[in-house]
Amino acid sequence: MPIIEIIIIDMVLSFIITYKTVPILIKKFNEKGIVGLDLHRNKYIANAGGVSLFIGFSTGIILCGFLNIDPKSMLTVILVSILAFILGFLDDILVLSKKALITWSLVIGMPFLSYKVGSTIITLTPIGPVDLGYLFWPIAVLSVAFLSNAVNIYAGFNGLEAGLGLITSLSLAICAFIYGSIESALSLLILASSLVAFLKYNFYPAKIFIGNSGTYMIGAIIASSIIVGTIKTVGIIACMPYIINFFIRLYDRMRWTVGENTPDGKVYCSKMHALWCIFMYKKPITEKKLVLKCWGLQLLFGLLAILYALKANSII
Repeated sequence: MPIIEIIIIDMVLSFIITYKTVPILIKKFNEKGIVGLDLHRNKYIANAGGVSLFIGFSTGIILCGFLNIDPKSMLTVILVSILAFILGFLDDILVLSKKALITWSLVIGMPFLSYKVGSTIITLTPIGPVDLGYLFWPIAVLSVAFLSNAVNIYAGFNGLEAGLGLITSLSLAICAFIYGSIESALSLLILASSLVAFLKYNFYPAKIFIGNSGTYMIGAIIASSIIVGTIKTVGIIACMPYIINFFIRLYDRMRWTVGENTPDGKVYCSKMHALWCIFMYKKPITEKKLVLKCWGLQLLFGLLAILYALKANSII
């Protein structure tokens, strides 16, 4: 069977599984009290929607065995996604401390220490390409932990996390194809398919939150796909909004906020707590428009990453 057909089947399968799983989870989580408060609507809705993403992604990735690709790379991505999901789900259920989350997030990228997949060469240095050798693998572990947390803290609005993850994964999948990194592209496309299905229930007004089980997994899959696919430069470009938001949040001492509400249901912020504040700083906006603007910013950086990939490969 041609590779493109298997990729399409993988994507369709992950979409269907996720799409069919979410309504079941919404019902069960509401019954069991696995819910979170939507601060902008003052309403409790099902949480830990990342469970559906995990099921959809895992199911879709199974068929990768039929492809003539590097099984070591795919196994690394799968292991990283499992570890990220477990950590996020435990936090959804048990509400771990920030210290515990940060500490255990270092475990997520540990498979890279064992399997050592991807290139150890980095290009974004003042002296040009540098081969870090074995030093690269601890950096890979830290990178997975960083992006998992960066995705996790760029959250708080209906559909924001899933939409940002969808745009980033699709952009990087295109870049991966341009660079010839099939394993990376496949992982990212399967993730994107699951996110499309999930957004049906997560976009405003959301019926389910993605939860930390979803945000940690999104960050881990994107990070591991970047490393496995040796698309580090375009990865940094596409993930720049996550990086910028991380440092804004860090400057604000990681204080949790999703802005303030107006009587007519709009949101705004009186201080630059996070990247989304640029769209609602002392200027009320509907939550739906805010999310769309954040998606637009993410799309801009995704397109910049694609343009860089095309230029680097002398396609344009």
